[in-house]
Amino acid sequence: MCKIYIFYILYASKLLLLKRRLPMDFRDYTYVQMIAQYKTISRAADALYISQPSLSKFLQKLEEELGTPLFKRVNKQMYPTYAGERFLETGQSIFALQNRLDRTIRQITSHETGQISIAVTSTRGYYVLPRVLPLFKEQYPDFHIDLKERNVSGIEQALKDGITDLAIYAVSSRDPELEYFHINSEEVILCLPGNSKYRQYAIPKNGFKHQWLDLKHLEKETFFLNDPLQWKIGVLSRDILRETGIQPEIIELRSLETCLSLACQGLGFTFSFDICETCFHNYIYPPVYLSVGNMPRTAEFVVAYRKGYQLSKPEMDFLRMLKSLFGSGQ
Repeated sequence: MCKIYIFYILYASKLLLLKRRLPMDFRDYTYVQMIAQYKTISRAADALYISQPSLSKFLQKLEEELGTPLFKRVNKQMYPTYAGERFLETGQSIFALQNRLDRTIRQITSHETGQISIAVTSTRGYYVLPRVLPLFKEQYPDFHIDLKERNVSGIEQALKDGITDLAIYAVSSRDPELEYFHINSEEVILCLPGNSKYRQYAIPKNGFKHQWLDLKHLEKETFFLNDPLQWKIGVLSRDILRETGIQPEIIELRSLETCLSLACQGLGFTFSFDICETCFHNYIYPPVYLSVGNMPRTAEFVVAYRKGYQLSKPEMDFLRMLKSLFGSGQ
């Protein structure tokens, strides 16, 4: 980008610098700047610790290459011509940009600044990002965080297309074109209001994390489910209902948060991943979470990235922060 700016500046300055080699040599700028400052070849040569003939020869050759004089002589002193003024202005801009580029590269290579690009599903974004991003920004305050919210299929396509570098979501199967960093395994659970009469039917059952409820008790109830074409929880929820053999009334909604809110109000039931048990607390009537189904339905909470993609140190630190916050036992 800086090289583009440099060429633009050279063009806009209306100099004939394009006739000679590019980019401008720092020595060229320094020698011309010293002549303009001291106004004579001899004093400029002394300041540069070179001979007067060498500096005179340099200026003559430079002016020939440019095809225009850079200085005019008035009363034995040298003053920049219009071309000379543009040469100095352009040189100053070029090397200011060069210094800026050098400083930026040093900051990037030392991980003082840079960008982390993340795609996330809406539910993960709701409860994951507010907890992990403050920690990351504390360690990397000058990093830009590029966020994109997508459904699962959109996330995976964004990774493959190079639109984003990291993706935070839940998977029930792994794509061979992607690599995965495991955060936790999550069970699909039933969410119901805390005062629900069906809590009395919940019992312990081997292999399940929570008290288990036979869904046949809810055959005539309403379920709020996510769109299976958009969200993994929508697919797993329908699998559980299908294997149980019940056909309740289903209202399809886009947002898991909406489903949970309605369930908390006693308007029906919904399914969620059990990580929501520790992350959703802003309900007037907190839900109760129960295990269901013939066997546990699980999904893997992961951060995915393209196969062969080399994670930077800040990205690795970001993954470790996620693991410390949401990993097993947290």
